[in-house]
Amino acid sequence: MNDGALTVVMGPGDTDGIDSNGNIVINGGTIDVTANSPFDYDGAAQYNGGTIIVNGQQVDAISNQMMGGDMGGMTGMGGGMGGGRRP
Repeated sequence: MNDGALTVVMGPGDTDGIDSNGNIVINGGTIDVTANSPFDYDGAAQYNGGTIIVNGQQVDAISNQMMGGDMGGMTGMGGGMGGGRRP
């Protein structure tokens, strides 16, 4: 995301507010996420600017709430085998 405004509100029982099978990069704009699991990504997250609001609180990092990232060859739900490895 480079600019603009994005609001995501997840209902009860839903999982990821923003889900990427790769990387998440935020360079600017405003992201407002209300969810039990605001971010799920299998690659890397890069926060270079902008505003991130998670469940009503402004944060300064993109936390990975689910099983993404390097899990010894396994990734979070939907990632499959061998994906999501960090360089």
